[in-house]
Amino acid sequence: MGIDRVRWGIVATGNISTQFTHDLALLADDAVATAVASRSQASADRFAAEFGIRHAYDDYRRLIDSGEVDVIYIGTPHPQHYAIARTALQTGIAVLCEKPVTLTAKQARDLITVADENKVLFAEAMWMRTNPVIQTLFEDLRSGAIGEPQQVVADFAFHKDSLPARLLDPALGGGSLMDGGIYPMTFASMALGRPTEIKAVGSLNEDSVDLNVAMAWRYESGAVAALTCGLRSQNPWVASISGPEGNLQLPHRFHHPEYYLRTTASGTERIDVSVHGRGYHYEAADVMRALRQGLIEVPALPHAGTLEILELLDETRSQIGVRYPGDDDDLSG
Repeated sequence: MGIDRVRWGIVATGNISTQFTHDLALLADDAVATAVASRSQASADRFAAEFGIRHAYDDYRRLIDSGEVDVIYIGTPHPQHYAIARTALQTGIAVLCEKPVTLTAKQARDLITVADENKVLFAEAMWMRTNPVIQTLFEDLRSGAIGEPQQVVADFAFHKDSLPARLLDPALGGGSLMDGGIYPMTFASMALGRPTEIKAVGSLNEDSVDLNVAMAWRYESGAVAALTCGLRSQNPWVASISGPEGNLQLPHRFHHPEYYLRTTASGTERIDVSVHGRGYHYEAADVMRALRQGLIEVPALPHAGTLEILELLDETRSQIGVRYPGDDDDLSG
């Protein structure tokens, strides 16, 4: 595809969109944000002024139909992802959508089908998969540095006296699983693949929003994973993969690290990898590379990986009793 400078449209103007657009500037030779949309014109105008974006809209459809973008980044609350992404894909606009890309695997499966039918690139913005440190760690694992992996441990729990309202609202896909749990789950999946069996327990509030979740995964090989997430404790946010010859450890905020540790019989070595920016430009660069190659899937952000995690999230929610409004609704087709 003959695209010189990829034109990005930013959908929503909250914190995650702000961080992403800051990082997009690091790719200025290859990328430019040309349009932004928000629910209010004032918000869109403020965002456009901050980042020097030419076109600002108070409606997501106007951005999609503007003819000013090659790809959109969707940073809205989770329940809005599906409809916006589907509209863009049907219009022929490529999509990078924040994780979780949809609330259910059924919705994600439909978006992948629509992308395939329209030959349009579609990817979930699981930025951890594109982080250079994470990628180097998994190259290390595949090299056999610690032998066949047998255990994965990962957690993503945090607490604030005043949580963002959306995290406690079931109508907005609230709870710890979708915002935090998706990271340990993705990490374990990258290390060990899809589990043979999963068990989950959780503590819910009066609105059936998950506040604390623990997951145990078992594999045919005998490997296991222990994963936690929550909104009620300040956890270390670390992750590790262990095998018979040693372990690979990621430090606090393991989902966007600056280094990892390799421990073997010869000792512990810190592996530093060059990273810069906030970390979102790596996924943007991968999307643009795939777009220029005419792909509908980003190799580092595979559709199969997106579906696998959402299927596991569906099963975990079912086991602990979390349901979202519209879980049983038919898709719009």
